[in-house]
Amino acid sequence: MRRRFSGEWSASGSLYDGPPVKCECAAAEGRQGVTDHRRRPRRRGQGELEVQVLSALREAEGPATAGWVQDRLGGDLAYTTVITILTRLLAKGAVTRERAGRSFAWTPASDEAGLAARKMRKVLDGEPDREAVLASFVTALSPDDERLLRELLGQPETERED
Repeated sequence: MRRRFSGEWSASGSLYDGPPVKCECAAAEGRQGVTDHRRRPRRRGQGELEVQVLSALREAEGPATAGWVQDRLGGDLAYTTVITILTRLLAKGAVTRERAGRSFAWTPASDEAGLAARKMRKVLDGEPDREAVLASFVTALSPDDERLLRELLGQPETERED
């Protein structure tokens, strides 16, 4: 048996199942209605949690468990959320994992520069005209960055792999 809704809709269109609350802000704007004044937490930006988890892993002195990452982030996230983020980072190649008892210990696959380079390669690999993309990239560089890139490209391959 479904429960019938006995609440009201707020002026913003969200469901409010509490007693009616007169909103002075609505009255000031010449509107009438019920407003839900419960505060919602700020919505995180795309990839924000991944950045926080990677930062925590980089601070670790070695491989870290999901529980350690959760504690390091302040415990606001559920353990399952941390596992989900770590698993997504694993699929992207940003972290590695090794068995540690019944769970896993996680390690960043590279530093921040390596992660940025991986993202750039992924974007480049997704484009049909690599030459045009690279040419556009180089022409958009600052003179200092272009000089640095030319210096790096002038090095023998054995020196660049370090």
